[in-house]
Amino acid sequence: MSIKKYSELLTFKKNLVAWIENLIEDKKIKSDLFVIFFSYGSAEKRCKVWEDSDQDLAKIIKRLLNFVDKVFNKDNKNLDFVKIDIAYNVEKKAWDDFLFQVKSQKHNNHLRKGISLDKNFNITFLEQEIYAKAIIKSIVFNEPNFFEEKNLNDAIKKKYPSISKNLLLSEIEYVWVFDTYAAYYENENFIQLYSQNCENGIRFLKNKNKYHIFDLIEKNSKFLYDQIQEDGRFIYGYFPAYNREIKSYNTVRHCTALYALLETFEVKFNNEYLSQIKKSMEYSIQHFYKEVDGKGFMIDGGEDDLEVKLGSNATAIFMFAKYQEITKDSQYIKYAEKLAEGIMYMIDENGETTHVLNYPTLDVKEKFRIIYYDGEAALGLLRLYQLNQYKPLLDTVKLMFEHFIDKKYDKYHDHWLSYCTNELTMICPEEKYFKFGIDNYLKHMKFIRERKTAYATFLEMMMSAYKMVNRLKGTDFTTLYQSAKVEELNELIQYRVEFQRATGFFYPEMAMYMAKPNKILNAFYVRHDRFRTRIDDQEHNLSGLVAYYNYFEV
Repeated sequence: MSIKKYSELLTFKKNLVAWIENLIEDKKIKSDLFVIFFSYGSAEKRCKVWEDSDQDLAKIIKRLLNFVDKVFNKDNKNLDFVKIDIAYNVEKKAWDDFLFQVKSQKHNNHLRKGISLDKNFNITFLEQEIYAKAIIKSIVFNEPNFFEEKNLNDAIKKKYPSISKNLLLSEIEYVWVFDTYAAYYENENFIQLYSQNCENGIRFLKNKNKYHIFDLIEKNSKFLYDQIQEDGRFIYGYFPAYNREIKSYNTVRHCTALYALLETFEVKFNNEYLSQIKKSMEYSIQHFYKEVDGKGFMIDGGEDDLEVKLGSNATAIFMFAKYQEITKDSQYIKYAEKLAEGIMYMIDENGETTHVLNYPTLDVKEKFRIIYYDGEAALGLLRLYQLNQYKPLLDTVKLMFEHFIDKKYDKYHDHWLSYCTNELTMICPEEKYFKFGIDNYLKHMKFIRERKTAYATFLEMMMSAYKMVNRLKGTDFTTLYQSAKVEELNELIQYRVEFQRATGFFYPEMAMYMAKPNKILNAFYVRHDRFRTRIDDQEHNLSGLVAYYNYFEV
């Protein structure tokens, strides 16, 4: 909520003082030096952070209120986003020890502390500032983090214009790290934010309910819809710290993004979205769909290196099938049936797949590329079978599953196979398929619980398994149902929904620190890959949350 009117300013200041004083009392904060941060900004550009420290809390509050008045009087747009932090747990550390801690992080961008380069907090950055300005970074997501000296100095000069001398990392001896209690101002209330750990700085939900999930689905579907450009092609994604657009493209992700957007119609029907969605589907036909000898193939890659990926054919079928399911418009089924012929061309008599072909020769480029293609292909054929009842499609899926079971594909814990197994057991409720679906998640539950990144496909996998296991309950497979750890699965689903929400969604309290908040507000991001905000990151989160909203019994 923006603070636009003088009456709103007065209410805000009253609430601000009350929040600070109540927090100090409730948390029993006693300090030789109180430190308060005030983050503020508009939707168009990165927020600024004012900070002040003093032994006398009343003096900080007075200076803060005066500063808020100045901001309002200069340009009240700068109070679109407002957040307050109070430091605690201040700890002095040797710089070398702190560097070792940063380099030893298991996942990138997961140091959830603020830092000060002096004991009086004259040069200091909140955790959100550190990553939004890439002060701590890595070259690629699976390599150690490090301090980027240039980015640190750029951030210091921007925040503290009076400091002209460059700071050398090699000359730093100590650093003061700290946590904060924080709140974001919205609808004339301060919303409590998590303090510490992976969820640090994101709103805490006192009542975790499906209404909030509905809100996330609605907001994120609008974000994804807005990424469709006039010609139907998506803006593929951003690295938001410096508003860098991702220039590559991918046929699989184009199709799955549209598929997930169509899935959101099962939560709320958005008739106004349909024309753009259809335009984007037409784009995929015009630019990616090709026929060779009567079979359909979706192409990908550059002009000099065109290829056919098994997964591209499959995800295009998802897209066309979901469109028909939602709209009852069957005009695209002819493409789906041709693409299914292309998939079956890439499957041998033993149910084994070939993943990538050269286009247009259709000779083998890569027998195997990524495990996901197999599950996608099986699911694509099954989704089409559910529309046209063409028996060879089901027979091919069953043949593929014999291969999956024989080669113990459950060890991959693939979300696409979880989707497919759920639907196959609806058509063919055989024990071996139920067992495969249970094994696909059962040995992975500990890993899922302990994973400290918002890995959205976990929820997709578990929700498909959840639907399958619920149907298993009413069958004669009693022993199999008892092996499914149903209560543990249900609890883990709830845990991951909250973790996913709190560690991977651009609420305003997180987006405000990025270069262009309005571009990435309400998007899902991948923190360990430079807060990557790509169309498939939206797709995976949406699909999991739609399933949770529609089917999970709280």
